[in-house]
Amino acid sequence: MSLIQKYIWLVKTIHRAGRITLKELNEKWRDNTDLSRGESLPRQTFDRWKGGVLDLFGIIIDCEQRGGYHYYIANPKVLESGELKAWLLDTYGTAVTLSGCLSIHDRILTENIPSSQEFLSTILDAMKTSVVLQITFHSFTMKKTETFLVEPYCVKMSAQRWYMLARNVDYNCLRLYSLDRLEHVELTDTSFALPNDFCAKEYFSEYFGIVLDERVPLQRIVLRADKYHQHYMRTLPLHHSQREVFACDDYADFELTLRPTYDFYMKLMSLGNMIKVLEPQSLQDKLCRWLENTAKLYVKASLDNEEVRSC
Repeated sequence: MSLIQKYIWLVKTIHRAGRITLKELNEKWRDNTDLSRGESLPRQTFDRWKGGVLDLFGIIIDCEQRGGYHYYIANPKVLESGELKAWLLDTYGTAVTLSGCLSIHDRILTENIPSSQEFLSTILDAMKTSVVLQITFHSFTMKKTETFLVEPYCVKMSAQRWYMLARNVDYNCLRLYSLDRLEHVELTDTSFALPNDFCAKEYFSEYFGIVLDERVPLQRIVLRADKYHQHYMRTLPLHHSQREVFACDDYADFELTLRPTYDFYMKLMSLGNMIKVLEPQSLQDKLCRWLENTAKLYVKASLDNEEVRSC
C-alpha cells in the first residue's frame, strides 16, 4: 500500500471517529489486516503521517489533552469544501477500501470515465507549465477531424466525462472540448499566459454542467421534490446555489439560481414526475413542450405498431 493511501486511511478513520485515542487508532489499524497485515502503528510512524497529511492535504490532526489525549481533525471544513483536496480524499479513500476487496472484485461494479487516462495527464502538464497544446478533435457534429492549437485554462468532470476549457488560438475564444472526442494531444514549444482574472470555479458557477450560453438569463428557479426524492435532493444538490425553502411530509421546495441551459432541462426531464417546476413560468412552458414532443414520439410509435399488427 502506498504512503498516500495510508494518509487517507488515517484521515478517514479520525474523521469518522470524531475523537480517538492513539490506542483506539492502533486497534483499528491492526484490525484492518488488508492494510496493516496485523502489524501495530508505532507513535513515530503516526507522527510522520500527521506531518505528511498536513503537507499534502492541508489537514491538521490535533490532540485534545484533557480526558485521555484524543486526536481529531482541527480544520474539518477542508473535508467538506467540495474542492480538489476533498475530492482526492474521497477518491483515494474509496481506492483504499476497494484495494482490500480483490477477492470479491466480480461483485464490485464501477463506471468508466472515457479518456481520463489517455490525455488527461498531458493536458494537466500543459496547464502546470502554461504550454500551448496541439490537439486533434473530432466533434460529434463534424464529419472530419480538425487539428488546431489551444491554451488549456482548466478541466472539469461532468456526467462521467472530462472536459477541457481552452482558448482556441485560431478563433481567439474559449471553447469546451470533451476528452473522449480527442484523437491526439501534443505539447508544443509555445507558452501562454493565463489571464490574471480567470477563475475556473466562477466561470462555471452560473451553470448546471458544461453547457455554457450567456444568452440564457440568470434565473431564480424553484423546484418541488416529492416525498421520496426530496431526500436525494438534500444529500446530492443539483447546484451549489441550491437551498431548501420549505419542507413537509409530502414534499420539499428547493431554490436554485442559475442559467437553465440544455443540460439542466435534460436533468429535470430525467427526474420525471418526482420533480415539479414551480418557478419560473418560462421553464414550466419549455418542459411542457419537451414532454409533449416526447409523448408524440411514443404515440406515433404505438400507432405504427398497430398498423403492422393489423397487416
